[in-house]
Amino acid sequence: MPVEVVFFNVGQGDCTLLWFYDRKNKNVGTHAVLIDCGSTEPLRPLNPVVGTQTFSAKDQMVARIKTKLDKYLGRLRDPYVLDCLIVTHPDEDHFNLLEHVLLSELDPPQLKYTIRQVLYGLHPLDYRERGGDFLWTLFHHWNQIGGPSGQKIENPPRQVTMPSSPAPLLQGTGLLGANVYMLGGVLGPEGPNDVAKYETGPKEAIANASSLVTMIRGEPDAFQHRQKVLLMADAVTLNERYLVGTADSWCRRENNLWLKIGHHGSVTSTANAWLDHTTPDGLFVSTGPKAFGGKTATCTQSNVTQRLVPHWRGVRPRLTLPDPRIKTPPNWGYVVQDDSRGTRGPFVHIPATDPNAHVTDPLFSSMAVPNTNGTATGWRGVDWHLLLDDAAPGSFEIWFE
Repeated sequence: MPVEVVFFNVGQGDCTLLWFYDRKNKNVGTHAVLIDCGSTEPLRPLNPVVGTQTFSAKDQMVARIKTKLDKYLGRLRDPYVLDCLIVTHPDEDHFNLLEHVLLSELDPPQLKYTIRQVLYGLHPLDYRERGGDFLWTLFHHWNQIGGPSGQKIENPPRQVTMPSSPAPLLQGTGLLGANVYMLGGVLGPEGPNDVAKYETGPKEAIANASSLVTMIRGEPDAFQHRQKVLLMADAVTLNERYLVGTADSWCRRENNLWLKIGHHGSVTSTANAWLDHTTPDGLFVSTGPKAFGGKTATCTQSNVTQRLVPHWRGVRPRLTLPDPRIKTPPNWGYVVQDDSRGTRGPFVHIPATDPNAHVTDPLFSSMAVPNTNGTATGWRGVDWHLLLDDAAPGSFEIWFE
């Protein structure tokens, strides 16, 4: 069973849709999973579905996500049913848009989709940032949320910590071995003391280390090898070391392996040891032009272009990995912030250089197209699509929209 992975542009945030479908009838989806939806600094989409500059970047961005979600979920065998909603951890850039995309614009708002299961990390009281009121209702009063045509949340939302083994999330016939698995997070909801730690301690570190990591395993090929996609949320090096210890073989390549890198390309994640262990064919990253604390963005020259990419270049030749080809013309690249002088510098576009759309450095960033007016507001965001096992197990296609 093939799967299309959509990495939505949300600027500085995260939102990923997994859409499984029937190879014999490619227009019919069988399962859908939504992982996070939030943003702390929106990025205008390259191809908006509404308006021009008269609409805010957030309005354009949210309208595009809602339009595409409706399209994908409307083509399911059970239309407008999400098999699973995963809220990876309590940072608002991973959840504060959920209210906008899951509820209608009616007064009062109503649920647009039936959701079979909701999984979340850490403690419900930790979700106190903007957007937290909806999350509190979702976690605690889930049976009071409904829609005009019987839409509902079918089961009580469930906290997830560290499964003893990777746990499959999709049920039903016709899966043919393809599934999405919960690998869990390092920190978990021990009780009220956790909430106190979260309030008085280093909030960001606790939230990120609680990130729920999920993984897609594709169909087995003739050698029983499968493609994998590791979705890291804001996982940091602590999570990476934990996964090496508890899910070692699950995080190693069999066929192709695709890595959604943790914490938006920050120096706190995607350590050299993790690249050595996972040996990914391509890296996907969700990022935007936000300079944290007035200083630097998550993707910086010193970390991405001087450390992460060069190390990865050293890993790939040892495995003789071919450069993946993308379907979209090569007017794209990725964006980093120049911090080479230890100060806040400009954002820099690193272009894809191969005219045949081979990937010199297969780093697929949502902030991917050149700045058009010389300012941070000139950047545009794209949705990256990764299609696995469509032609046959082990095949893939990559493009942006």
